[in-house]
Formats: sequence, C-alpha cells, structure tokens
Amino acid sequence: SDRGQSRRMIVVVPARGGSKGLPGKNLRPFAGEPLIVHTLRAALQADSVERVVVTTDDDEIIRVCHAVPGVEVPFRRPQHLATDDASAVDAYLHVADALGILEGTPPRDICVLLPTAPLRLPQDIDAAIALYRAERAEVVFSVTETKPLAWYQYMDPNGKLVPAMGTGAGIGNRQEFRTAWVPNGSIYVLDVETLRRTRTYFGPESYGYPMPPERSVDIDTEADFVAAEALYHLARQISDDSNSLLRRAV
Repeated sequence: SDRGQSRRMIVVVPARGGSKGLPGKNLRPFAGEPLIVHTLRAALQADSVERVVVTTDDDEIIRVCHAVPGVEVPFRRPQHLATDDASAVDAYLHVADALGILEGTPPRDICVLLPTAPLRLPQDIDAAIALYRAERAEVVFSVTETKPLAWYQYMDPNGKLVPAMGTGAGIGNRQEFRTAWVPNGSIYVLDVETLRRTRTYFGPESYGYPMPPERSVDIDTEADFVAAEALYHLARQISDDSNSLLRRAV
C-alpha cells in the first residue's frame, strides 16, 4: 500500500485509570505536571504528527487531556477494554475502528505512545515514523541496548543457573555476544491491518528504532518513577549548562 511521505501520523495515547503496579500513575505529578502531559506535549511537538488522540476510561484523565490544547478525546474507552487483562492490541484497534466510524475512513497506521515513557523527545517520535515510512515497515518500535544474549540465565528453585538460550555453554560462539536490543515501551508505529491480522509487534517486517538508556525508562514501579524524574532533571541541567556555555562563548 502506498505510504505517501506527506501523510501525517495519528498518535494514540492509551491511558487507563486503573493500574496494578502504581495506582493513578498516569496522572501522578512528574516534574511538576501530570505524567501523561509529558507524552502529549512530545507528540504535539513532533513534526510528523497530525493528531493526538487519547483512549481512556477515566474522567480525571479526560479532564487533564482536554486542558492540553490540540489533544482529542473523541470517545471513551469501553469498560471491557480497560481491565487489567484487556489486550492492548484490542484497545488500539478499537481506536482505529471508532475513528473510522466517526469520520468515514479509519487510519491506515497509528503511532502509539505510552504515557509511562516520559523521557522520549519529539525527535524520537519523528525518527521512528521516518524509519517506518522509509522501510515500508509493518511495525517500528523503540528499543534500547541490553546485555548480549549469552549472558542470560534461567535459575532453578535451588539457585542453579542454566543458559537461557539453550546454547549449552555456547560461550565460544561469537554470535551470542552481538549487541541485543529490547523494546523500551516508548514508541510503536503500527500498520493497522497488519496488527489486526497478526496481533503482534514481532513480525518479519518489524524494525527497531534505537534509543539511549537515559531516555528509555518505562515507569512500572515507585523506583522507576524516581529514576525517570532524576534523569529528566539531569537532562534539563545538562542542556541548561551547555546553553549557558554557548552563550558565554558567543
């Protein structure tokens, strides 16, 4: 299918009210603003994004999103798609289908941004979307570097370790020491029909957009929250310092 370079992207921000790990985390103050606002703002600042649509079941989240100019909450997420065991894929397809019903044509692709990843930059969003277009990918998701696969071990109940890769000892195999990448939970660019058919992000036409560890925190726990906030302030500090150095140099 033709992916015109000019067609701009719809961003979908999924934000349930409930959360097992960290209740109310989407609205929790992060560097002085509700956590979700950082994601909404990055999306609005990305050049390749045309619309920012939030899918939620929560009145307070709707209120906060309506206070951010340019953010749409065109419908409420149905209750059966807002439970702890509801599938994220179903929630994303529901947005595409509902927009199709409301507007006549469903989006062909969407960019999903989770509010629990507040450190991504507008440039990250643009770069992931550009990769999706350039490669005619079915899926692009953001990834960050992790230890080589050969390091990973399973542990039995007695504490004994066995290699997770089923490689035996496998330490002689250089392949096992190539850089490995894991999804960082920040950006997903999805072809809607492929998602409907496969219901997975991991297909033959999936591409990774690499992000550095310091922008790759995905907030799941109290410790993640504290770490993400510290990294956020550190990045601001570094950027302020380099700007003041530049000003002095000029």
